[in-house]
Amino acid sequence: MTLLLGLLIGLAIGFCLGVYTCRLTQRANSQLLDEILRKLQADLEGFKLHISESLSESYQNFLQHLAEYRSQLVKNISNQQNILSRLLESTEKISQNLSSSSSLQKTKETNERTAGARLKSLPPGTISCEQVKIGVFLWSRNIRMKNPIPSSKKADAEGELDNKLNWISNLMGQRYSLIEKLYKEIKSGIGEEKALTLCLKGNSPEVISYSCQLASTLHKVNFLEEYNYSKSSKNLRVKLSKSPEAIKFLSGDWLERYVKQQLIKFAREQGQKIDFSYIANAEVTLPNGSDFEIDLFFHINNRFYWIESKTGSYRDCIEKYSWLASEMGLGPDQVFLVLADVDQETRSRIYSSYNLSAISVEEVESLLYRIVRR
Repeated sequence: MTLLLGLLIGLAIGFCLGVYTCRLTQRANSQLLDEILRKLQADLEGFKLHISESLSESYQNFLQHLAEYRSQLVKNISNQQNILSRLLESTEKISQNLSSSSSLQKTKETNERTAGARLKSLPPGTISCEQVKIGVFLWSRNIRMKNPIPSSKKADAEGELDNKLNWISNLMGQRYSLIEKLYKEIKSGIGEEKALTLCLKGNSPEVISYSCQLASTLHKVNFLEEYNYSKSSKNLRVKLSKSPEAIKFLSGDWLERYVKQQLIKFAREQGQKIDFSYIANAEVTLPNGSDFEIDLFFHINNRFYWIESKTGSYRDCIEKYSWLASEMGLGPDQVFLVLADVDQETRSRIYSSYNLSAISVEEVESLLYRIVRR
């Protein structure tokens, strides 16, 4: 009984201690939970503040980028408007140029029809059939031919003296660098009474050989009254003829002949492949009323070319050449000035200042070959 009572008392005491302990644990847990909740709330408030600040900054950046994009878009639109405006102006200019070109083309066609009709009304023998295109071209640009122009075929059928002079011209043109020293000595002595002595000592055998060949040939056609070469001293002695034919030939006619002969040679090689005709030494009246002589004018397949040849000074006539080329509507790839003495500086100056092409004697063959075979 006593044992049972002790057990019951022990159980009661243990129960009470368990209840008390449980209450203490519950109270501790409740405090811990409250502390955790307070900390979590504080973290949430901080996170909320951070999120708010981040969103505010991102929003501001977004607005800034949006403003910049808008500014760039407005700028691009303005640029596009400027481009469209320039395109519109260019279109208007093109339209005006086309209208002007159409008007000029109609005027040109009218002039050519008028020129063609006037040429047909000319007396027989004034101009040959194969030269009608050249005649129409010149007349349509208000350039009037003063004298009947011989047929290209008739001009080719030259006499014995002309054939010899053509041969000498080709020799001088094709070997100009070798006979240049003799030619300049001869040209400087035109009009003088005394004989000229040229010392060839120190020159190459080719220079001596071709100089003697030229002097000998000129002597045979009586363009030199005297000719003598001393092998010992290597002195070449010549005396010029006073005949007008000799003076004309040596003054520069040889170069005009050379250019013409090269043109004819290359054109004949093409045969019927090209439409070709030319006029040489044609006397004309220019649009301003002045008289003029055209050295060589020709066409290859409806493309026109003009060549002037100069062995002396060209400065007194270069402006007239430039003006006339403009009146004809010919560019520097159609108008050529053949010069006995020309360097690169001179070429560049003539091209830039006068819109003409200057070439040397040595370049004549290659130029005409390209033109004929173009």
